[in-house]
Amino acid sequence: MQIGRVPLVGRQGDLDALRDEIAAVGSEGRAVVVSGDAGMGKTRLLRDFTESVDDDVIVLRGASVDSGSGPAPLTAITDLLRDLVDALGVDAVREAAGPAADALGVLVPALAESPGDAERLADVVVETFSQLARTHRLVVIIEDLHWSDSTTCEIAARLVRRAAALPLFVLLSYRTDDVGRGHPLRPVLAELDRGRLLTHRPLARLSAAEVGALATAVHGDTLAAEVLLDIAARSDGIPFYVEELASFSGERLPISLRDVLLLRYERLDAEARRFTRVLATGGVEVADPVLRAVFEGEESALEAAVRSAVDAQVVVIRDDAYAFRHALMQEAVYAELLPTERTRLHTAYAVALEAAAPTARVLADIAHHWRAAHVPDRALAAAVAAQRAAGGASAWSTAAEAGERALELWDAVADAETVSGTTRVQLLRRTSAALVSANRNDRALAFAREAVALWPEEDVVGRADMLGDLATIEFQAGVSDGVESIEQALGILGDDPRHDVQRAGLLLSSARVHMLNGRQSLGTEVAARAHATAEPAAAAGDSFAAEILVQALLIAATCRTTAGDAGGLALFAQARAQAGGFVRAMMRYYINYSNTLMLVGRYEEAVAVAREGHEYGRTHVADLGPLVMIEANMIEAHIYAGRLREAEELGVLLPMVEPGLYSAFLRERLVCLAIWRGRIDGAEAALDAARRELDMFGAYEFQTRFGMAYDLGELALARGDAHEALSHARAAWETPAGGVLALPLTAVAARAVAMLRERGEDAEIEPYRAVLASFADWPVTPLWAAVFAAELGEGSWAPAVEATGPAYIRAYARVRHGEELLAAGDRAAAREVLAAAAAYAAELGADGLTARAQDVMTDAGLAGDAPRSVLTAREEQVLELVAEGLSNGQIAERLYISVKTVSVHVSAILRKLEAPSRTAAAAIYRRSAA
Repeated sequence: MQIGRVPLVGRQGDLDALRDEIAAVGSEGRAVVVSGDAGMGKTRLLRDFTESVDDDVIVLRGASVDSGSGPAPLTAITDLLRDLVDALGVDAVREAAGPAADALGVLVPALAESPGDAERLADVVVETFSQLARTHRLVVIIEDLHWSDSTTCEIAARLVRRAAALPLFVLLSYRTDDVGRGHPLRPVLAELDRGRLLTHRPLARLSAAEVGALATAVHGDTLAAEVLLDIAARSDGIPFYVEELASFSGERLPISLRDVLLLRYERLDAEARRFTRVLATGGVEVADPVLRAVFEGEESALEAAVRSAVDAQVVVIRDDAYAFRHALMQEAVYAELLPTERTRLHTAYAVALEAAAPTARVLADIAHHWRAAHVPDRALAAAVAAQRAAGGASAWSTAAEAGERALELWDAVADAETVSGTTRVQLLRRTSAALVSANRNDRALAFAREAVALWPEEDVVGRADMLGDLATIEFQAGVSDGVESIEQALGILGDDPRHDVQRAGLLLSSARVHMLNGRQSLGTEVAARAHATAEPAAAAGDSFAAEILVQALLIAATCRTTAGDAGGLALFAQARAQAGGFVRAMMRYYINYSNTLMLVGRYEEAVAVAREGHEYGRTHVADLGPLVMIEANMIEAHIYAGRLREAEELGVLLPMVEPGLYSAFLRERLVCLAIWRGRIDGAEAALDAARRELDMFGAYEFQTRFGMAYDLGELALARGDAHEALSHARAAWETPAGGVLALPLTAVAARAVAMLRERGEDAEIEPYRAVLASFADWPVTPLWAAVFAAELGEGSWAPAVEATGPAYIRAYARVRHGEELLAAGDRAAAREVLAAAAAYAAELGADGLTARAQDVMTDAGLAGDAPRSVLTAREEQVLELVAEGLSNGQIAERLYISVKTVSVHVSAILRKLEAPSRTAAAAIYRRSAA
């Protein structure tokens, strides 16, 4: 029986919820994931949703596909780009993609004017959609994520993160019964959930009443009550099964769900059944030329079989391919094949595909079919070729899976090295590298360790390189700093001058690890060794060695300045002069130099350098890590410069960062930003949400570690827990790694000790005084020393007000100076200083300090004398109603004006009162009216 378009039963609430989500898209977007077991109606729901959106909405829709060998790489992304080209044209898409548009040609050749860089594909796709979301109403739908490859999954996750900052609507779907504990999609969803970036819409099974309504709609006539009860019991409330059972409800219903799936198959004639078995062997979807090559018989017989299968609603035609109406049908039909039939058909597919263009997907499919046909040698050769092709196309999960399959086949093939054209250890190394790129560091670590264990001892160079790879993976996985593996590699190389460049590269990696861990003296020393080792080769024209020289200078410069040696600043100029043409070195210059400028209090310069580095990185860098780090520095520089609101706007980049070393650093800085904005509860929540990531990666990155100590200390002080604050501040003198980063902890300690003394307790303070003394000549030390002394009652707050250092700390000093004057009885001076402090804090966006200054004035009876911004009569009326808690709509009704006019008045009030929010403006009104 044919199933026509039936009403959407039991899903109206889900459809309405999706409509509400897209209606809520404004300056920020929305992201929703629809999930459910197979047959629950996910595709139908998304289809009805897309048909209901406004005409000016551009809907891009793609679906991941299981080709039989695993996820077909980037099929969903290819579909999205094709939809984009259809909607806007090639030129508009290329313009949105920018200088790296040719990378999109890997998937849609029409978008490339010259060969593109596949390594940048994910970045370019995300940037293209992000750019277009700023000018168009964009809906991006990616279905069947349970079949997605890692790059597709990464792009989906990053688009969800972008929707936190852009007017973009992202809609995802996946089958819950196909996403088990070890599925790579699970940690991605978990990370997005931790960031509260994704709204889940799990589809429920239909109730008995809903089953009855759907079955009746499918059948067309009223069904007997006992038939409906039988359908409800057998379908288990799954819409697909309800439809199938209802379409055959006039006959004896099958017992098992598998039999339900085969109802239509069994009604086909013999040739149509043979066609569906051939199709099922190829996967859910098979291109017409491939299927024609596999199907034995006249073309007319194939066409008749296809028509029969389509008419029976077993198969659908998609462009130039055939696919099952539902993946469940493919699974059921494939299970019907005889063992000999499977072997014969898989062999035919492998042979047919070998005549096609050797793309990563085709090669992976060939390997799958030869493996299923029990021909291990040809399966191994195809799997190794598939891994190489997938790596070249940045299809990292496909490369990893192909490598793992090749390794499984290795022992089953005689003379595997000759057959595959590679060695087992090289295969392990490439698979490990693919797993790293697919964000599966734990599994990559296992393969890397096996490669090291099996690497031939006589291959000194290869073994040392593999140990270097292992060190990097250990660091990225957060299991160690990797130094031990690097030292082992250096030991293997010995002093043979033929290996000087390789040795210099390993020394550079070691120096960088020491730098990140806060071992600044050792980092400087090892960087010097790397420089000296690479120098002869660089002089002879070796470009790799020349880049090592630049990177070594940058590491030495960073280590020296962090340790408190301002002379290290001069090395940055020297390194910059030599870095031209070396992209990695240039990015390291921008990252390290902007960071160092912050350490010496030159925040505006740091912003400028970071911005320049960001522009450079956008046009030169494929790796996301350096781009994230330079953006993190830009945020940090804004924080220190006192542009807290601007920093917060940039801070929406956090959701776009994959978990790792860079994101841990950025998360910590944004916790500090929340504290300085006066949002203690938000800072606590952010810290809790990111704690696992911070603990794992902060263990090997001292900036994150010391930043966390400061944040935790400040949060403890906000709770009034001086003892806990001191426990975090102790890192200033217990851990020498901090260098000048220990200075802020002295202020935390001083305030904690002052709190304890007020309670009649005391605590050790001299170690913190020694820290300040050890950096007495550092540019920002006078600020921290003044704060330290003032907190302890050993000096005035006045010296800290204009000292070089973070604007927030100077604003804090202004408020405390006003409190100091008030305590001394100088009310006039206190009023003037506190009013100025409130205005300065409001300018920075330090809402907590603004409120504190205003509260002090109110409590002291000074608020009435404080200067007020002049509001118009109408603005006074609006402010009075805002203070009453009325919304813009309610105010509009009360004053008989439009909501838009009210919004304009509220914006003017907030600007004139320098109030960060309606609540703050209401508080100002109440204080002035008191």
